[in-house]
Amino acid sequence: MGRSAFPSAVIENVQPLLDGGRYPIKRIVGEDLVVEADIFKDGHDVVAAVLKWRVLSKPAWRETPMIFVDNDRWRGVCTLYDEDIHEYTVEAWTDTFRSWQQEFIKKFEGGISDLQSEALEGAAIVGAAAGRAPDREDRQRLLEFSEQISTSANSEIYAIAQSGELEVLMATCPDRSNAAQYDPAPRVVVDRSAALFGAWYEFFPRSAEGCGDRGST
Repeated sequence: MGRSAFPSAVIENVQPLLDGGRYPIKRIVGEDLVVEADIFKDGHDVVAAVLKWRVLSKPAWRETPMIFVDNDRWRGVCTLYDEDIHEYTVEAWTDTFRSWQQEFIKKFEGGISDLQSEALEGAAIVGAAAGRAPDREDRQRLLEFSEQISTSANSEIYAIAQSGELEVLMATCPDRSNAAQYDPAPRVVVDRSAALFGAWYEFFPRSAEGCGDRGST
């Protein structure tokens, strides 16, 4: 397998992998796991992605945003604190808000005056996000933004689209209904830090010089 395709995004060339994911990689407790992947989709929509990881015996995933590196390459970093077998994967989706934001800004700056359909689309996207917001105050604020986008002049919508507050609110409740996930999830064996020293020490036994009465380390 090693490739996940949805209408949203394609995820491939995930690293690190050992023999294409056939065997688990190894890390020590407290060490960072840096994961990269090629993530792309058709068209000009904006993609968002997260690195997900969990202890194999636990159902809940933890996640952290991935950042765009170059071309189609993305990177995410997590720290592994549990001495156990973990699995990790990448999830990606179309960022509908960022896609709308870029399109509206581009058209407004290009001098297009008829942006009514774009305004209604933006209001719908923000209004839908209000339904996913976990916090009541955030829901109310998103509904206010949605109303402003649907009723304001283009110049005002242009300013709202670039609002830092709106960007933060939308980032907390993205629409991931079209998400793709890399499958099967690779595994990583996390061992205690002492195991690293132990492996080195055992490689140089005290009898390596062949003298039983004195050590070699």
